[in-house]
Amino acid sequence: MIIQAGFDFETLARPFIVRDGMLMPNLVLICVDEEMQLDGLRVVATGFAGLLTPFHDAVLAALDAEYTKYFAIAHPGRFSEYAGPEPLMDEADELESKAAERGMQLIGHFAIDETGYMSARARSYFDQYPEHDDLPRTMNHWSHSKLGRCG
Repeated sequence: MIIQAGFDFETLARPFIVRDGMLMPNLVLICVDEEMQLDGLRVVATGFAGLLTPFHDAVLAALDAEYTKYFAIAHPGRFSEYAGPEPLMDEADELESKAAERGMQLIGHFAIDETGYMSARARSYFDQYPEHDDLPRTMNHWSHSKLGRCG
C-alpha cells in the first residue's frame, strides 16, 4: 500500500498515544522516504514525561539511514499556547540538528491529548508552506493547474 504525505501524521500516531480515552506515555516516530512515502511508524520510547532529550538517542537509532529521509515525532501533552520559552521546542530543535547531521529532516512535531492535537511544525501538504519548498510535492492532484492551484 502506498501512502503519500498529505496523510495526517497525527492521525497515524493517535492510536499509539490515546487508547480508550487514556493518554499513553509513548513517543511515536513516523518516517517517510525521499518521495514522502510512509517508511515506518513505531513507538520508540515509553515513559515520555514532557522532555525529548532523554529520547534523542532512541529516535536517532530508529531512523533507517537507507530509507528514511524525513520524519515526525508525536507524544502526549500540549504545547504552550503563549509565546515564551518552552524547553520542549528547544529539545526538538536539538533533535532536528542531530538528525540533519545524518541527512534526515524533522518535518513534524505533534502533541496529542484526548481532545485533539497541537502541531509545532507543518502538519501536512508541505508544499503549502514556504519554508518547506525543498520537500517533494505532495499535492500532485493540483499539478494539472497552470496556476498551481485548483480553478
